[in-house]
Amino acid sequence: MNMTLGELKSRKHEPIRLAEIVSMEGRYYMVRFYIGNTGYILVNDQDKAIMFSGACSAREAMRGFIVADFDLIPPTGTDEMIGMPDSSSEPMRVQF
Repeated sequence: MNMTLGELKSRKHEPIRLAEIVSMEGRYYMVRFYIGNTGYILVNDQDKAIMFSGACSAREAMRGFIVADFDLIPPTGTDEMIGMPDSSSEPMRVQF
């Protein structure tokens, strides 16, 4: 599901269980977050994912909200670089 920053502000009293800052090819970052068991992507008014130029900018966008945990999910290109097959393992996470 998608949610704009304005919609999120109207739900400011609801705690965010987890906010994930996801690296998109190492150049841009988007925010995925969970309220209860429902996941959302932070989008603009045109329903497109907001792309931040840095992880700190993405985290700053979530300032003022009740966030229990922040994780940074960096790009993982090692499978492609060394020729290993795709695996179904969890992506690397860094507490941020």
